[in-house]
Amino acid sequence: MFRQDAYFLALVLSITLIFSSFSFPFLNLSVYAQTPATHISQQQYDKIKNCATDLSKKPTPVEYLTYFNCGHVSKDQSGRTVRQFTLIVQEHQKIPISYEGHIFDAWTYNGTIPGPTIRVTEGDLVRIRVINSNENEHPHSLHTHSIHFAKNDGVSMGGYPGGAISPGRSFTYEFIAQPYGVYPYHCHVDPIADHINRGLYGMMIIDPREPRPQMTEMAMLLNGYDMDYDQEGPTHLPPASLFETSQQDEKAGNVTEGANSNETSTDANMTHVSAVPAIKEKDAGKSERDNEIYTVNGKAFEYMMHPIVLQTGKQYRIYIVNMLEFDLVNSIHIHGSMFDYYTAGTDETSDYNTDIVTLTQGDRGIMEFTYDYPGTYMFHAHQAEFTDLGWMGLFDVRGDPVNHVAHSST
Repeated sequence: MFRQDAYFLALVLSITLIFSSFSFPFLNLSVYAQTPATHISQQQYDKIKNCATDLSKKPTPVEYLTYFNCGHVSKDQSGRTVRQFTLIVQEHQKIPISYEGHIFDAWTYNGTIPGPTIRVTEGDLVRIRVINSNENEHPHSLHTHSIHFAKNDGVSMGGYPGGAISPGRSFTYEFIAQPYGVYPYHCHVDPIADHINRGLYGMMIIDPREPRPQMTEMAMLLNGYDMDYDQEGPTHLPPASLFETSQQDEKAGNVTEGANSNETSTDANMTHVSAVPAIKEKDAGKSERDNEIYTVNGKAFEYMMHPIVLQTGKQYRIYIVNMLEFDLVNSIHIHGSMFDYYTAGTDETSDYNTDIVTLTQGDRGIMEFTYDYPGTYMFHAHQAEFTDLGWMGLFDVRGDPVNHVAHSST
């Protein structure tokens, strides 16, 4: 009996070993939402991404559309891909931002507005060395949206060295790229709005481990310029004397009798003010801070002067980020077609199909579209003021019509 059991056990073990030597694709399931390892090499994937070979290049706004900086690539001891980047912060850079002679006193990452489009793959070890040039007058930092440790967050809270890099110093931010999506990066030193408005921002694309469907890709960052620097500097809460007292709130705050009269009321101890400040006559002419020029990728009317050439029937993907300060919303509207929109780029299924998307500050996403008919088509902000002040471009669509439907004329 023992010998029969031993033979049976040996037979089961042999069958198990034989089956374990085979690979069954249907059993290759992800665990805890992990993405299976890509089936192509890092070099092949970088070629699909159109990664730049000249990492020291300062792309023009036209070149910027397709200039993807994928970093200096190496492998660590575990075989993980390591991507290293260098961003040099320079103040007082004279950047032309229009065709009418406007020169902006800019603060830049690597000499351009916006900074380089950083492109990595989910799971990569990313190291970004930020150098604050010795000639600068202000501390600077790098804050990247995504998941990372607090010490690499680029903010001064917590006393981390990378929160405020002094002129002449540097800091290396290190993190694992996750999750895949489209992210802004920017300086996070106060006043943050001014550091961003001056030009210290850019886009970081974290690609999924498995490539998206292949198509021509472009990067677009929306921004504006406050040319007269009104109110530049730290923002403080306005004094209570600027606000009118609300009589209704005063009555509510003075109630001390009743069932709860022995309880301490925080509301009763507060000074209640109206939401509308009592503007004095001497301040009546002072307006809120705003922009004089609006652009996509840094220069007004750039893609009107140099239309983007597209082909009918070909698929296109735009990674878009709104970094506009001093206006609550921005938008992009394309004429003559519709696009699938992926909010934040953190999903591979589109949220909806549209021809316009509205973006608040820091919002981003992915647009995918084709054109069926040749011709010249506008794309622009759907705020007329933004369009008139520079945020407008043209698609020059060439080729034969596709999916053409004849319409009878009457």
